[in-house]
Amino acid sequence: PVLDDFSFSFRRVKNNASLFNDPYSIYKADPSPDMDAAWDAIGHPATLHFSADEIRRLGKDPEVAAKVPEEWGYGKDRYFGVIDGQHLIHCLNVVRKWAHYDYYWKEKWGPMSEAPPVHSAHRSHCIGVLLDTLTCQPSVNIFTYFWMDSQSAPYPDFGIYRQCQNHNDLLAWQRDRGIDENLIDNAEIPRPADAKVQPDSPQLEKLKGWVWNGSFPA
Repeated sequence: PVLDDFSFSFRRVKNNASLFNDPYSIYKADPSPDMDAAWDAIGHPATLHFSADEIRRLGKDPEVAAKVPEEWGYGKDRYFGVIDGQHLIHCLNVVRKWAHYDYYWKEKWGPMSEAPPVHSAHRSHCIGVLLDTLTCQPSVNIFTYFWMDSQSAPYPDFGIYRQCQNHNDLLAWQRDRGIDENLIDNAEIPRPADAKVQPDSPQLEKLKGWVWNGSFPA
């Protein structure tokens, strides 16, 4: 559905792959409120709305997919969906936060070993989907080596050139197609009487009392 609405612009980019954060990137810096805001700005997986035909073209069944309540004002037979690429950035951010566990969660949860099971499951889920994507679409770019003054062996030059889609284009499309977040965060979405309800996984059954609230947890 994304490609039906616009064409991405591309640009040639050399990635910032230095071992140290030089040149500086806020995304690679130590945790801070500014850093969190930067990650939230690029990685928010907004909830969008799609037509039944768009759902079918995704290989999904509109009779199973959850509908957006018509009274929300997005039209009849609109369905919830999220851009997978945004979910992947969200997941990378989750893994980043686990790498800085003490900063984000130690005060709230205690030692990492005592983190709530659903949050540990979320971390493992994110590692899994990132691995699936990297092995499904592996980069075949090549990085080379060079000599450095302080090193006795060839040193990796991780910088490579890529043709990159303009991510801001995707964020703009997401904003245009997005559902009002106040509705997502605050509404009680009733389950239709004719909904085709899927069975819980055994793991989900063990998390008695935990309910997905429609938004992506940090």
